[in-house]
Amino acid sequence: MRRPSPALVIACLALLVALTGTSYATVLNVPKNSVGTSELRRNAVKPAKLAPNAVRTAHVLNGSLLAADFRAGQIPQGPKGDKGDAGAIGPSGLSGWQRIEVESASNSDNAKTVIADCPAGKRVVGGGTEVVPAIAVGPALMGDGPNGDTGWRGQGREIVATNSNWQVRVEVICATVGS
Repeated sequence: MRRPSPALVIACLALLVALTGTSYATVLNVPKNSVGTSELRRNAVKPAKLAPNAVRTAHVLNGSLLAADFRAGQIPQGPKGDKGDAGAIGPSGLSGWQRIEVESASNSDNAKTVIADCPAGKRVVGGGTEVVPAIAVGPALMGDGPNGDTGWRGQGREIVATNSNWQVRVEVICATVGS
């Protein structure tokens, strides 16, 4: 293997000095605070390019951080707030609970409506409707809900005629509401 000629060694050294010397000189000649926002591309400085602890409290704009910027437990909990005002006073109570169930006839009629009413002086506090028997094809529940303040209304209808007997069963829960 031949050794490089002295001319080749000197040429390589001259090239190395030319390439690095200019760059080194350029960095040294940059005036202080001359690189600003207009010289940086958006997102050009990534966390990996920053030295540890390079960004400190004085470098962060007040109000610019979000809770998501912190790990769990880093944000201290503030003081407990004042107790709120009491809510509106509701009825003094419910009494005289009563459950009433009403069923339609068990036949193959196409549509059925059943209303279960509370006794005089009592109001609805709940209820529900079911179609019996509950089968995949045939009668279906079409309506279920309060019938004013004193009753519950349920409706069923045959979606597909089955010529089978079925019924609508309604349950209403009534109570005396105090004032």
